[in-house]
Amino acid sequence: METLWSKEGKDINDNTLSVLVKRLREKLGSTGQSITTIRGIGYRWEDDYGK
Repeated sequence: METLWSKEGKDINDNTLSVLVKRLREKLGSTGQSITTIRGIGYRWEDDYGK
């Protein structure tokens, strides 16, 4: 996260990525449900092809 969002004067916390993914899911609508949370690890894109 620090590599992606490191800028002077910007505070980056653990919630930054969660908020970004939440907003992305909202913008994608029903397709946003394909982004699944893997607790303690991160996120994964899951579609019909990967199942």
